[in-house]
Amino acid sequence: MTNFGNIMIRSQCGKIKSFVQCKELVIAATLHFGSMMLCGLIYILLPEDTHLRWGLTYWLIWVALLSPFALMMAARKRRWKLAVRLYGGLTGTFLWMSAFFLHVIGSDIFFPPTCFCKDGDYLARQYRYDFFDNDMTAVYKISGLTEKEVAFYNYRAPDSIKVYESLNAIVFYCPSEVVDDPFPNDTIGRLCVIEQLYDRPMESGRKKELERLSRRLSLPLGRMLMEKMH
Repeated sequence: MTNFGNIMIRSQCGKIKSFVQCKELVIAATLHFGSMMLCGLIYILLPEDTHLRWGLTYWLIWVALLSPFALMMAARKRRWKLAVRLYGGLTGTFLWMSAFFLHVIGSDIFFPPTCFCKDGDYLARQYRYDFFDNDMTAVYKISGLTEKEVAFYNYRAPDSIKVYESLNAIVFYCPSEVVDDPFPNDTIGRLCVIEQLYDRPMESGRKKELERLSRRLSLPLGRMLMEKMH
């Protein structure tokens, strides 16, 4: 009776173990194919200058990058082990190589661009033209679950911005910085400047309003704005 009981217990444990392994594989496969599908839909449906808020896109990218390895670890049954692990290894290698390539050419793949400051619905984030040129700033406007790029500027890491939407203008307050190029050290003073917000034709009468704003704030008009005014 004892032997029979032990056999029944081992049989029951084997069934539970097989069920758990099946569930682990199903969960890993769901995460893998689900994240891949959602990343594909985001790439197709969202314009290049728009991304999801709160870093949601990047969470999905990380799940897609790590899920092939979870798939390989979950494949422990002999029937699926070789095929699933081969698929996971090849897919994981391809995804990571693609991600590193996109990162090198200037895409923000692993983490969202650094947010410097915010004014209302507008955010100033780091703008990377390529891997070596990342000293620019992009301004985004929040709209629901997305942030849409408005424009980018050749200003580095502002500590605050002020948007005058009715004037189609934005003020950048950039702190002083030390530049090692390569020696001696040069200090660039604090930069405060008024720039154009959206790339739109300037309406009649807007020039005087911007000049009054410039005098009131005691700040110069930026290059992009001056080109529009002339």
